[in-house]
Amino acid sequence: MFKYFLTFFSLFVVDRLTKLYILKKSSLLEGDFLQFYLNRDIAFSIPVLNFILWPLLILILVFLIFWWQKTYQKQEIVSWPLALIIIGAFSNILDRLIYGGVIDFINLPYWPIFNLSDSYITIGVFCLIIFELKKK
Repeated sequence: MFKYFLTFFSLFVVDRLTKLYILKKSSLLEGDFLQFYLNRDIAFSIPVLNFILWPLLILILVFLIFWWQKTYQKQEIVSWPLALIIIGAFSNILDRLIYGGVIDFINLPYWPIFNLSDSYITIGVFCLIIFELKKK
């Protein structure tokens, strides 16, 4: 259990540290692989009004935490990808509270700029889909 929490806490800390690094170096980044961008919208920069966004984010996070708790107690493997999604979502929500938007900085050709939290969420969702497909 300790290793489980240490793993996810470490991923959270790495995400936070990379965002702090990008904030401090943002004036030195000129559009290559690393490029600072403050995303005030949701995934893929889709605009959403704040009075819809905040309740939606909180509702989703609470749902994910309850789902994770249920699967963790049953020692189901899906608790791992759920934990990835939760720490990614929590870190991005923390960005919104502190900076007014999500700090994105990984710039790949033909893809929207993203961050490690977004990667955690994507990997977690992908794993959940794989697990669900394997069940069927």
